[in-house]
Amino acid sequence: MASSSILSLFPAASALPTGISARRSPPPCARVVTRHQQQQRRLVPAAAAKRRYKGTARREAALAELVERKVAEAMEACAGHEAEAGCRVAWDEVEEVSQARAHLRRRIAEAPEDPLEPFCAHNPAADDCAVVYVDDD
Repeated sequence: MASSSILSLFPAASALPTGISARRSPPPCARVVTRHQQQQRRLVPAAAAKRRYKGTARREAALAELVERKVAEAMEACAGHEAEAGCRVAWDEVEEVSQARAHLRRRIAEAPEDPLEPFCAHNPAADDCAVVYVDDD
């Protein structure tokens, strides 16, 4: 049983007869999760990985890297020169590359198959047609 100093903090618990703990049982509607169910929950993210072709994954990664590089270039071009045309052009390039990446991601998300599917159907031995599994962010 808990010490009397702890019980003094909880008046209702200190009023309990000796031998009865202050722990409450879960409500009848509480769901008991088995170990098997916990393991299945851990497996769900791995099952959520999408099958893609290596070329598509490579293109998406290249566009993400290009966006980061263009942002860094735009910040460098605009450092103290925000009103100049070169600054506006640099941010326009960031916008164009970002739109290309967003367009590719939208095509991947909306299409039932990979964008390289037609190419890989005719060229299964191509390096870009190797199958990879990627997690969706």
